[in-house]
Amino acid sequence: MKKNNRALLGAIFAAAVLFTACKKLPPTENLSSDFVVITKYDTSADFSSFKTFSLRDTIAIKTDNLKDSIWYDNGAKSILSNVADHMLAAGYTRVPSGSNNADMIVNVSGIRNVIAFITPGYWWGSPGYPVPCFGNGCYSYYYPYWYSYSVKTGTIMVEIADLKNAPTNKKLHIVWSGIGTGAIGNSKSFIVDQCNKTVDQAFDQSPFFRVY
Repeated sequence: MKKNNRALLGAIFAAAVLFTACKKLPPTENLSSDFVVITKYDTSADFSSFKTFSLRDTIAIKTDNLKDSIWYDNGAKSILSNVADHMLAAGYTRVPSGSNNADMIVNVSGIRNVIAFITPGYWWGSPGYPVPCFGNGCYSYYYPYWYSYSVKTGTIMVEIADLKNAPTNKKLHIVWSGIGTGAIGNSKSFIVDQCNKTVDQAFDQSPFFRVY
């Protein structure tokens, strides 16, 4: 009976090892999460003094493709529309882009980078990564298998410049910025969704940014 039990346990263990070894890594787009959003603003700015704003109908982008410079499809339009809606909800009036009647200029831009070939141990030695030390000494890690994958990261930025009080040197003062960054995977709809969530969160974090 003991021999049979040992044989059964051995078979179960072998099956578990085989299943683990054959299990595929999840696609990197499943590793994506919501963007981290931060906002910065000029504490001396009087946001209630601004009444109007202008917003371009395209998003400036920078990627690893030198031919990429402008984003203007339906995804970009939804992001720009979202920005405009938040500005209107805050009590500001939109005027045509390039108008001299704009108190603020709203610019939206994006950056996409690629971190390639993440391999086992890529993060070892990073600040805060623990070294396994015990009473009988310190150990080092190793992987008995190898893999690699690439992670695409993206950043969306909304910057608002003060045109109303522009100095004579024509250097526009950025009075507010909202920035979201994170992994973007390969899904276009995911990227657009994260950009819109960034816009929502950035304005939610800035209740002072309004006419009244």
